[in-house]
Amino acid sequence: MKRILPRRYLWFFLCAVSLFSLFGLSDANETRLVRVRKGDTISYLSFKIYGMYDQKMGERLRKENPQIKNLDLIYAGQQVRFPAPEDMKKWPGEKPLKPVERGLVAEPKEPTPPKPGPTPETPPKGEPLAETQVQANKGVITFLEGQAQMKKAGGTQWSSARPNMILLERDQVKVLARSRAELILDNQTVMRLSENTLLTIQKLEEEPAPQKETVKMELSLGRLWTRAAKLFNPASRYDVKTPTAIAGVQGTIYQVSVADDQSTNIQVYEGAVNVYNPFPPAKPSLPGERMGKPHEVPGPGEVPGPTAVSREEWTSIVLRQFQQITVTGRGISRPASFDVQKERQKEWVRWNEERDLDFQPPERPR
Repeated sequence: MKRILPRRYLWFFLCAVSLFSLFGLSDANETRLVRVRKGDTISYLSFKIYGMYDQKMGERLRKENPQIKNLDLIYAGQQVRFPAPEDMKKWPGEKPLKPVERGLVAEPKEPTPPKPGPTPETPPKGEPLAETQVQANKGVITFLEGQAQMKKAGGTQWSSARPNMILLERDQVKVLARSRAELILDNQTVMRLSENTLLTIQKLEEEPAPQKETVKMELSLGRLWTRAAKLFNPASRYDVKTPTAIAGVQGTIYQVSVADDQSTNIQVYEGAVNVYNPFPPAKPSLPGERMGKPHEVPGPGEVPGPTAVSREEWTSIVLRQFQQITVTGRGISRPASFDVQKERQKEWVRWNEERDLDFQPPERPR
């Protein structure tokens, strides 16, 4: 026989829930004391609390936590003080890089005498960037297990990577054996690199007014797990280029693997991925062009069975949830379903899905 609790207990329970919700809302405007867990870094916690991280925020957090000697090396069990989000907003953030500082080529202009006041390339403080101006974005190393190296744009030397390090356009990151790393972009897109992976950040830019974002990565070798943020503008692009394919997405979860023979395997866990042919189609011969010497045409033969689509025969293929394909230098396989439960038995997949579930940052402002 089931025992029914008196109504007064239900009333006390509802009151307790209401008070908890009330204090939870008030805590959003107060300083937070966060206990570090295994796998946490200052930048990762900042993304979870504020939705972003930059060098200025790191400086503020160092001042708030003088008891921690090195914020790049925090340990499970430590307590870190985070100012309230409203208080952190008042802290001066990083100044966006100008387009010329990011290597963009500007159109030549006739020299004009200087005029008083701010120039169009340097907006006054407090005013938004013009619609035509491109704002530089960045990526942050929010997790590092083992060893990784990075090379700055235009550099020739590799140096040791560390948590909370900021990467910009044309920077490279290389994850070594028995290691893994996580990178989170300004738009909250998450990328995780397995061991023996080489990734180049080709482009990170944003046009603030139309909220158009362009992200281009190049995966030369290894395995990349991506949880792409929702892109507000349909004209936005997030592309991962490999030696044999380009994967373009808008708000999805998938992984791309590049083997030693440069073949590419793509698996979609959520959403959809457009897989593009990175090789331009051969130009047809024009009338009058030389076609070469006459040669014997082979006779009729047996028609082969279904095979992979050749490199010249495809332009793009859409992969749906729980589908995969393999792309080589010779062609692309047909989309096929994969056993997601079997894949989830792999430690790499389980770790990524657990990490995705844990990362719930504030909603991006539109």
